[in-house]
Amino acid sequence: MQPLSAAFVLGLFFASVASGSASADVTEPVREIVEAAARSWDDTIDGPSEDVFSEDRLARLFSRDFARAFEAASKNPPFDPPEGETTGYPFDYDPIAQGQDGCPFENIRIEDDGEGQVTALFNNRRCFGEGAEYDVDTVLIFHVVDEGERSVIDDIYPVVDGQSGTSIKQDLKVQGGI
Repeated sequence: MQPLSAAFVLGLFFASVASGSASADVTEPVREIVEAAARSWDDTIDGPSEDVFSEDRLARLFSRDFARAFEAASKNPPFDPPEGETTGYPFDYDPIAQGQDGCPFENIRIEDDGEGQVTALFNNRRCFGEGAEYDVDTVLIFHVVDEGERSVIDDIYPVVDGQSGTSIKQDLKVQGGI
């Protein structure tokens, strides 16, 4: 049996790396974000709510451009930051739950729509009452891109009345002056 050539071994290595990155699950960062938000609204869990946009998650799950927009908008928050702080949370609502009030998330579905589009659907209005208006899903469209050999969220679009709403990243950029 002849030994494998160095070129052949390198070729196998690069082929395995390429196929590994190409098969990355684009739903993973979306799933982590939606599930973290869901845990924050779950009234059966004791403890502080999770920071969907923590420094760690911004670095791991979001594109550099989204993280830059979030950081810029944090310098111009809608509410005054606490004494001694220079930045604050850039939203006056929960952008994942799509409101200031909500219910525990029910029936979470994460769907890969192809070409970097991932849709998250869930119901977080049922505790407000009974009827069709409380059975409507909250729907978010996530644009996921490859960055540094990993899938990251580059933007989020809420769906309003069946239509894709405004870009959350663009809103952050405007708020941050970039």
